[in-house]
Amino acid sequence: MTSVSFSANPVRQGAHRVQHHETILSLAGWTLAYAVLAWFTRAYFMADTVDYVSAVYLHDQGINYVFWDFRHLFWRPLGWVFLHLFGGFLSPITGDVPRIAVLYIFITINLVCGLVSLFLLRGLLRRFQNPEWTIECASVAFVFSYAFLNYIHGGTPYIPGLMFLLLGTDLMARSAESETLGYLPYGAALSLAVSVCMWFPYAFAVPGALTLPLFYAGRNKKWRLVIHSAAICLCAGILAYAAVLAHQRIYTVSAALHWIGQGASSVAGVRGAKRTVFGLAHSFIDLGNDGVLFKRFLLHDQYNPVSVRRLLLLPSLWKMVLFYVLMLVVFLQLSSSSRGRNVLAVCAAIAGPVVLFALLWFGGDIERYLPLYPVFFLALTCAVAEDRRGFTRALAAVFVVVAIATNVTSLSRYALERQQQRVTERLDPLLPEFKPESRIVVVDIHDEIVNFARSFPLNPINRRSQPLEYALLNPGTPQTKHWRQDFAQRVLTTWNAHGDIWVSTRLLAPAPQNSWGWVEHSDPNVSWNDLHRLFPQFDYGTNAGGSDGFLLLLPTQRSLAIIDSLQSGVR
Repeated sequence: MTSVSFSANPVRQGAHRVQHHETILSLAGWTLAYAVLAWFTRAYFMADTVDYVSAVYLHDQGINYVFWDFRHLFWRPLGWVFLHLFGGFLSPITGDVPRIAVLYIFITINLVCGLVSLFLLRGLLRRFQNPEWTIECASVAFVFSYAFLNYIHGGTPYIPGLMFLLLGTDLMARSAESETLGYLPYGAALSLAVSVCMWFPYAFAVPGALTLPLFYAGRNKKWRLVIHSAAICLCAGILAYAAVLAHQRIYTVSAALHWIGQGASSVAGVRGAKRTVFGLAHSFIDLGNDGVLFKRFLLHDQYNPVSVRRLLLLPSLWKMVLFYVLMLVVFLQLSSSSRGRNVLAVCAAIAGPVVLFALLWFGGDIERYLPLYPVFFLALTCAVAEDRRGFTRALAAVFVVVAIATNVTSLSRYALERQQQRVTERLDPLLPEFKPESRIVVVDIHDEIVNFARSFPLNPINRRSQPLEYALLNPGTPQTKHWRQDFAQRVLTTWNAHGDIWVSTRLLAPAPQNSWGWVEHSDPNVSWNDLHRLFPQFDYGTNAGGSDGFLLLLPTQRSLAIIDSLQSGVR
């Protein structure tokens, strides 16, 4: 097995030798292209945006709603600061809905950070002395990547964290090339620390970024730089978290651990190689909702079985195969040269911990792989540049074209407006009957109403109120162990607030339909039979919406008896 050569420079020594710089024309061209793309597309999934918005808004009202969070230390406070700086300018747009001002601020930050990330990536790729045309191609692939294109429209810290990771990595490369260090190690270390404070999973890419100088010639002389930068980064991170702990008056280890673990226990346990294999590819190219079909096939779902033939006909399967074949070809291409092996070593140092973490924590989430975007596009660019026979270039071109067509189609304004319209038509019959304190009970987090409430906050239905849905189940998490008690508590809380409980008619169906996203056996704690045995027993009133509508749960003696038994754990 060929060993990695650490003596080969990934770039030519000296930052002054980087001959290609962004011209005004290039800056203007890419900015215009980015603006057009941002206008034409929207976010399909905004993750926890509504929670961040609520936290900032409530904190401004004097209510502490998870304002200081271990996993997103700087994000909510940043939104609060910008709200006080620019909130007044947004009032003509937001009107009498102050939460929307926070939302606009978060989305604007992401759009700006996405553009800056593009130029930082281009600068980093140039340090590896690749032809300019390969950098242009990599830039196209980067901006059209599914996770990036989705989250630049969101209100999450993922894209700002990526921006600071790219900035820190680029400054580490410059530090390794520069004969006089100056401010570069400090800037690199602080940037990497800020990326972690934006979103903690970037911490798994930071060690690899800090060791980047060791992949240059004369690495023995670079150890001092690496140790110096790592110490600054570590101290900056510790000081940031210590300051927040002190602000919250948390002074004991047990209290600090409790703060760190807040919210983690309810979502723990969603792990595994299958999720990672699907999630990694999905981060770059949209695979739609076909993950459900793969699960049904693997788990032998008796309600909606998936045959081998149907699986082989899925476009998402072949898009996933294309992605992993491309990764294999890139690996083989780079491993064939000393320079390429050095680039692979850089990539492994950063990508290895990121993928390992994904195996253990929500590997199916597309944002989980944003920390490895810098090295993915670095490896792709270098492999294409070194290709002499044209196979790697052709395969990369096919992948980029397919990704562009797929991702733009699924994230286009037109497609997402149609999706919103379908959910709106389902909710419209209910709205005249709906009270502000009421709640809708749906099967699980895969119901389209859940994503509608969280990912389309500017829709008129969502704009005038907080999310109204209650997902009965979050499959694969510890929540399903006590879903009956949680449901009973939600019902009683809503009734005590003089609200109504509207139950989705899907919960009364003897079997789940194919389009509902249910996967039998995906969670050992609950089956469809459990739902079908429970919900037909209640007393219901008005039906709003027909066969796929909502039933008013009546607080009759019978319904109350069932709720009491659920709360006590009898059922």
